Amino acid sequence: MTIQQALERLKAAEVRRLPVSSLKTDEAMQPRHGRLVPFREQMRTERRSEGHIGSMRLALEAAQTVQLEPVLVAEIDGGLLVVDGHHRLKAYQLAKRETIPARMLPMVRRMAVLVSKLVNNDARALEMHDEQKRDAAWQYLAEVTHRGTQKLPAGESIRTVAGRFGIAKDTVQRMLRMLPRVNQKKYEGQLDPGTGWPRWRVVRRGPDGWTQDAEEMDMEQVTQHRAEMLAKKIGALIDSDTPEVVRRALEMLKIEDQLAANDEDTRAFAIETADEDADY
Repeated sequence: MTIQQALERLKAAEVRRLPVSSLKTDEAMQPRHGRLVPFREQMRTERRSEGHIGSMRLALEAAQTVQLEPVLVAEIDGGLLVVDGHHRLKAYQLAKRETIPARMLPMVRRMAVLVSKLVNNDARALEMHDEQKRDAAWQYLAEVTHRGTQKLPAGESIRTVAGRFGIAKDTVQRMLRMLPRVNQKKYEGQLDPGTGWPRWRVVRRGPDGWTQDAEEMDMEQVTQHRAEMLAKKIGALIDSDTPEVVRRALEMLKIEDQLAANDEDTRAFAIETADEDADY
């Protein structure tokens, strides 16, 4: 069974009501990974996500007769994992609903992971970010081409992949060229949690273009992590104002840096504190 066939069967499955508490989520089946989004857009993306959940929650709280589109669920080894509908599930939880409409299909974990990447590119109220779409396409291509060792399967083409994921055909061609060149060992800590394959954004930038999410990080990784968080905040500030205001603010900071660098007292202090043999 192909990934597309599995998705079609899941969408055609009978709608049933499942206890909200019986459904579990897994990062591996959430292609809307926040860190795939550029720093300056992360805050805006998070706000859109929260607003989308809030709107659905209000609708559910307005009347018990209101129901949202059924979530898609994979039955894996007796457990029920959400493949599509994480925002809807959250809305049902916040609205304190006990059951949720769902379509369910038994499948292996790897198939469920890939189906989640395919289905999240369907037309929907909360569209995926372009970076998330590209990564989903990259992971899909890695699977159907056996990580670049085979051609696209019958019925699949550069055009169909581009159309299905909403990305440029040139991007698909570039991905196909790069797949067989990827040395997975160089990207430890920078892999998709579901497929175990490096992220597209990482591959196109090189092994050092991403910071791993590790529980134990050395000082350099801690510094990089803090820099990413600051970049996210700065990006949100820049995005919230006009280009002219941003330009002037950056110019003011630049002038201050130049004045500080040319200040004699500042230079003297820097020299003195850098001299280990200074006479105190």
